[in-house]
Amino acid sequence: MLKKLLCIFMFLTITAGCARETSVPSEPAPSAPPDSGYAAYRSAVDAVSLPSSYSAGLKRSYDMHYSDGSVSFYDMDGTCEENEGLIHFLQHMNADGLQSEIEGWYRDSRLYMTYNTVNYYEDMEIDQVRQILLVPLGIHAVPASAVESIEKAEEDKNTVYTVKLNSAGARELFDQIYDIYGLSQYPDYTVQSATVTQTISGTVPVSEKTDFVCEVKTNGITINVESVSNAEYIPNSTLALSQEKQKDLDTYVNYLDIDTSSISEADITSDLPEDTVTETLKKRLIHRLNYEVQEDGSYLTEFNENESYKFDFTNSIFTYTNRSSRYIYNWKGNIGGFGDACTLDFNTSKAAGNCEDSTVDMIRKVKTFMAMELYYCGVSLDELAKETK
Repeated sequence: MLKKLLCIFMFLTITAGCARETSVPSEPAPSAPPDSGYAAYRSAVDAVSLPSSYSAGLKRSYDMHYSDGSVSFYDMDGTCEENEGLIHFLQHMNADGLQSEIEGWYRDSRLYMTYNTVNYYEDMEIDQVRQILLVPLGIHAVPASAVESIEKAEEDKNTVYTVKLNSAGARELFDQIYDIYGLSQYPDYTVQSATVTQTISGTVPVSEKTDFVCEVKTNGITINVESVSNAEYIPNSTLALSQEKQKDLDTYVNYLDIDTSSISEADITSDLPEDTVTETLKKRLIHRLNYEVQEDGSYLTEFNENESYKFDFTNSIFTYTNRSSRYIYNWKGNIGGFGDACTLDFNTSKAAGNCEDSTVDMIRKVKTFMAMELYYCGVSLDELAKETK
């Protein structure tokens, strides 16, 4: 029964009113542990909000282990960009080998969707669009009543809060915000442990990661479920909707006119992950982003006659070329550069050489360019860097 939930959910994502209700649980009187630092945590997190322009990498997984020894899984990776009310998102889903893709464009109160190869639109408010992304956007304050402990750390000029939840509070928070599978429909269901890790930079979100370990009993079978979500943010987005793309969107049909029997994975190129992060990235650079392998083994994509991205996996270097200018980022050493003129060590934030402020700013942007390419491919810079070292 639990295994069927994903198929039901996939169907629901293409029907009216599919967005789940997501709200922060109403909070009873604070009861956080003494000296937990909750007041400072709550003040910091409440001040955080998504900027009007941002890019995000999103990941979601459910790993399910059954008492009869069987295993099933559901993984999603995707991206979301928003720029002054214009939203574009991509979602790649894998459920025990069943693959699906969703792409959405939102503007002027209308969401245009492509589910596998089926195009349709639905009118909705912007908050509803954010709710169908399978990973909640932004930073969500954990109620005091749910807190077991809070740890605060400073990392790379960011503040990191690691919040461990008590069982009752974890269940309520999971049900209302983080669970898209609908575990609450099962009467014998508990959350055994939960951790929420939130990273912020002042009032701007950097990432929110959650890990909920649950147990469900149904029809004499015990199912151990680990649900993990991850949202990572990059401030600012260059997202725009071209006239050509808008003409294409204008051909979409109303969701009520969809022929659901035409939804198939037959036209989807295999997108299943490989054994390593690097091999998964190489595969998806080709399939998802149309990179081409060069004679020297590098992976290249050209936007026009002047601009290109290139991944050199032999030397762990990402290159952005614009006419005669060449910027690089080395993900193994976490170092960026502009030709031989300027080098920026991201570990220390120190620049060396003939570095103007505009050059250093561009080197930082190139690192974010690479990060977005990785998000599109369902991997993170941290994952790639750890595997390379």
